[in-house]
Amino acid sequence: MAAFQICAQVWLATSLLADGLAVAGQVAVTTARVLQLAIVLGVGLTAFLAAGMWFGAGVFTSDAAVISAIHKGVPFVAGTQTISTLAFVFDGKWRGLASIRIG
Repeated sequence: MAAFQICAQVWLATSLLADGLAVAGQVAVTTARVLQLAIVLGVGLTAFLAAGMWFGAGVFTSDAAVISAIHKGVPFVAGTQTISTLAFVFDGKWRGLASIRIG
């Protein structure tokens, strides 16, 4: 459970970082550029988290069983970053379009 909580919190923290691009994606002119930035950020977060969680799991705990479980979660936490980043940008884009139509 401890490893799951660590993986979930790391994933959530980086997802909220990526969610900041969603606001910029609401402006139609910037959509292409924001999508490019989202891919770069997602790939960067994937690499950073893959290495960071693999080699830095000891920062969160010294329990060998928890560290081993964290290593099992690394592919999911790191591997979903690009997808999550793009999802947040598209979500922001659709929210922006919806507010224009409603407003």
